[in-house]
Amino acid sequence: MRPLMCLVLMVGLVPPLPADPPRGDVPVFTSEVALVLLPVFVVGPGGAAARGLQAQDFELYEDGKRVEVAAFRYVDTTSPEDQEEIRQAPAARRRFLLLFDQSFTDPNGLNRAQQAAADFVRSRMAPSDLAAVATFDANRGVRLVANFTEDRALLVHAVETLGLSTMARISDPMALAQDLGALDTRTGRSGGETSGQLDIGGLQTVLINQMRAAEVSSYRQGIEAFVAQLEGLAKALRRVEGRKQVLYFSAGFDSRLLTGQTGEEQKTAAQSSVTGALWEIDGATRFGDSRVREQVMDMTKAFTNADTVIHTIDVTGFGADDSLSRMYASVELGRAIGGRESLGLLAAETGGRFFKDANDLRPLLREMLDMTSRYYVLGFQPAKTKAPGAFHKVKVKVARKGMKVSHRPGYYEREPITARAPVLQRQFEAAELILGGEGSEARNELKMSSLCLPLPAAGDKQTVALVVQIAAEKLEWAAGRPTSLEMYAYAVGDDGAVLDHMARLARIDPAKVVAGDTRGVSFYGTFQVPPGTYTLRTLVVERETGATGIQVLELKVPPFDPSAGFLLPPLVVEDAASWVSLDLARPDAGRSPFDVGGRQYVPRTSFEVKGGTAETMVLVAFAPERPGDPSDIQIRSSLTSRDGKAAPAGVLRIDKMYPDVAGRRVFVLGYTPDELAPGDYTLRVALGEGADRLESYALLRVKAGS
Repeated sequence: MRPLMCLVLMVGLVPPLPADPPRGDVPVFTSEVALVLLPVFVVGPGGAAARGLQAQDFELYEDGKRVEVAAFRYVDTTSPEDQEEIRQAPAARRRFLLLFDQSFTDPNGLNRAQQAAADFVRSRMAPSDLAAVATFDANRGVRLVANFTEDRALLVHAVETLGLSTMARISDPMALAQDLGALDTRTGRSGGETSGQLDIGGLQTVLINQMRAAEVSSYRQGIEAFVAQLEGLAKALRRVEGRKQVLYFSAGFDSRLLTGQTGEEQKTAAQSSVTGALWEIDGATRFGDSRVREQVMDMTKAFTNADTVIHTIDVTGFGADDSLSRMYASVELGRAIGGRESLGLLAAETGGRFFKDANDLRPLLREMLDMTSRYYVLGFQPAKTKAPGAFHKVKVKVARKGMKVSHRPGYYEREPITARAPVLQRQFEAAELILGGEGSEARNELKMSSLCLPLPAAGDKQTVALVVQIAAEKLEWAAGRPTSLEMYAYAVGDDGAVLDHMARLARIDPAKVVAGDTRGVSFYGTFQVPPGTYTLRTLVVERETGATGIQVLELKVPPFDPSAGFLLPPLVVEDAASWVSLDLARPDAGRSPFDVGGRQYVPRTSFEVKGGTAETMVLVAFAPERPGDPSDIQIRSSLTSRDGKAAPAGVLRIDKMYPDVAGRRVFVLGYTPDELAPGDYTLRVALGEGADRLESYALLRVKAGS
């Protein structure tokens, strides 16, 4: 028999510690605004990224007043040895949002964009880079298909399906996980070699052109919807750390609503005026629509305030038909307006680049990657706070000649996540918290604790049980008001891929379901993951207040070995009536991991006891199947104080044993700890059966007041 391989229980029983204070070489941005990190892009006289600058070369101003540079770092995303350090500083990571325009783009151009974006995700991004995928169409607005993640398989799946309901397998509300079995992400194909894109041509194209030419008003409404949706996207990105690079794949919209009609069209309008055919004159496009221009300027300003640049990629290529993006069938010879002017405007006003004149978009994306790969991150202590959501202006100067500086114009003070915030904003904020870098796991505004246990089973995937408990005293129901809890849990592999996830929305009315002595809510469920090392990340949000709790547990899942035994750490059983217990299991999950003799029990997430107080414990052992009933079973315990000294272990007895399938045995134990000084102890439990012996360990915390 071999000892327990999973050490996660010892980790799970210890409350998360606050993040270390910021260091000068590795900036840290915590959930509270203690240090603001500012990515700064500096270009030298030759147009290349400036290297070799030091902290003293920068002057930093907040709201017009000089502030000290408290943290400084040069970031080179092309350096393989720096990837892990970049991961630990959220503001230092590059974030790309791949935005596909489905309203102003023909299917061939969209397909070309998908191919280039899939190559970009698979083989061009740096390991520390994060990316997200979204789409826009005039009817449904901006839809987030995949949230910011390192999971390349998820991103490729999102790019190749664009959220199409018949193809996409991304059902997680936070858009961070998918059913990988639904698509071969290595080839991007499901079944045969079909692209999933349809080529529209001939009569259908003519009909679409005629429809668009006949509905100028509808087209204008589509542009206004686009501008409004992008402004909402910009506001949602404000709370995402670091500089965001939006890669907008589109043919662009007809810019005549911004710039006015061409010379040829103005001549035609003049002739119509002379002949009295006033109905042929479109006043909105003759000189441009000032209202639309103002909306576009407000939208681009919102992106700038969110430290987001838009790189526009013209997907039409050489000699492509741009008639689908025009309002009229006639154009002025020698001037193909199409959507290029609008694409150029979006890029110029946000500090991005406009890429055009290429049938193969992959070299353009490589060029964009190169130009964003080197930059500086400056950290400073905010001089003062105003109010949640308040904006602070920031200005950076470089004390060297010929240098051009690009950075966000300021930052917003953090606001709580609430149900009143737009859905897209809440998705970004929640993902930023749960998958953020160093410091994010220290946020626990809710009194929340977690416990996870590996449950060996035959097969390629192993089961991991998770329990998350939220104390009632921090919830709205403590004041007798209903509460709504959003709970998300993810099993994240070493490569950033989400291997499994759980999500649940629970609405609780204390007047109906909560007794006076109810301690809180207990969520439980299971992950199915292959053997390996994982980070279990859990986020709980109370909608009414925006209060959040985050737990991060490190987990090693051993492979199943039918010849070896496995003893889980002992669990303390709670009074089932003292918790509102909610199952996170899927319909096909099968039997609950916390079932003893056909009855569900609630495990305590911490082994916290009082001296002299009797407790009920559950001990689960996995052993090779053996014929007949077990005999000669012994369970012994020992206790060691924090300084390594032996302590009285208390009284332990076996109340009942339940044989189970696949060598699983569940022991219900009575345990009464001795009168001990408050503090932490290590409890060792040994199970002996014949010549076999299994051991496990748990952190036992003795409370005061015994």
